[in-house]
Amino acid sequence: MIPSDKYMITSVKNAMRMLRLFNSKQTEIGLTSLAEQINVPKSTAHRIASLLVKEGFLSKSPKSGKYRLGLSLLTLGGVVYNHRDIYIEAFPIVSALVQEINETAHICLLENGEVVYLFRKESDRQNRLITSIGRKNPIHCTGEGLCILAFQNKKTVERILSAPLYPYTSKTLTEREDILQELELIRKRGYAISIGQFHEGFMGISAPIRDYSQQVVSSLSIIGSTSTITPDRYSKLIEKVVCAAQDISEHLGYYK
Repeated sequence: MIPSDKYMITSVKNAMRMLRLFNSKQTEIGLTSLAEQINVPKSTAHRIASLLVKEGFLSKSPKSGKYRLGLSLLTLGGVVYNHRDIYIEAFPIVSALVQEINETAHICLLENGEVVYLFRKESDRQNRLITSIGRKNPIHCTGEGLCILAFQNKKTVERILSAPLYPYTSKTLTEREDILQELELIRKRGYAISIGQFHEGFMGISAPIRDYSQQVVSSLSIIGSTSTITPDRYSKLIEKVVCAAQDISEHLGYYK
């Protein structure tokens, strides 16, 4: 690790430690106390606090001159709360789906041009794809990502497609027009199918999840080996995934 990288990581860690000092018993903290509690020089604490103020994660009380948490954290908290809603409403529905079809299921969302895995319920099959919670994958080669992207505005779609589209397998869609056609097909069908586009030998069936605003906010996907998700099961599995996604949507306040 080069010195500049080490310095940056240390600075980020100290900033996180500083934010964690604030709680219901310590809502405002002076600069000297901040420095003492995270064990850094006062000048370092001032630099970190000033940056956090600039980014809105801290604010400075005009009366006491002490630091307190800023409104940017309130915005992030709202995002986390929305994700929590999806998790709470989806858990029993996804669990029932996995128990019925014995295929691993995921709840995914888009974040900064990638698909993020918010929740996973595994099947008991030995040959299954292991995906960790919080993992980020490219959008263009995953059915769960394309299923959400298909219902986003043109600006978002163009931003995703303007980035390099790496071919993870021989079946990965990398041409802009091919992906646009796939997105149109997903909108017409109401679901996405991805066969070997990211991992050879695995496929997924995905359906969009909408919330009270009628917008697609995430997707429900089942992912399994092509040896278990065979063509004769497609119709039934598509029906199950779409119905489960609609059920979750209704629990989030969506109505047709």
